[in-house]
Amino acid sequence: MRLGSLSQGGLAPAILAIVERGVSRRPALASGVRAEVQLDFDEGYPPVRVVFASQHVLVEDGVATAPDLRVSGALPDLVSLMMTPHLGGLPNPIAARGRAALGMIVLRRVRIQGRLGLLRRLLRVIAV
Repeated sequence: MRLGSLSQGGLAPAILAIVERGVSRRPALASGVRAEVQLDFDEGYPPVRVVFASQHVLVEDGVATAPDLRVSGALPDLVSLMMTPHLGGLPNPIAARGRAALGMIVLRRVRIQGRLGLLRRLLRVIAV
């Protein structure tokens, strides 16, 4: 795990803590992810770039050059998506919090651009 460049008011250290916890709990899943992900926040925080490479994971404030996945939304909604119970990498529709998270996606409070399979793998890695 590496913390890259930081911006004033950036969230990279907080996102690093979440990603680091997931990677340490699920190293086999994390080792299979090779992608660049960008998180965009509606509140105006700088975007966070997460790069899953073969030897390390880099988390930094800044725009991704060519993200494989871009997830946008309000910070509480993105955190809720990580905190909800998952089933196969997607929010569990049986659980109330899972239905709420799916609703955020359907209502476009959380917007996803990129490969859905990558999102599923990423959520399985970082799920709290």
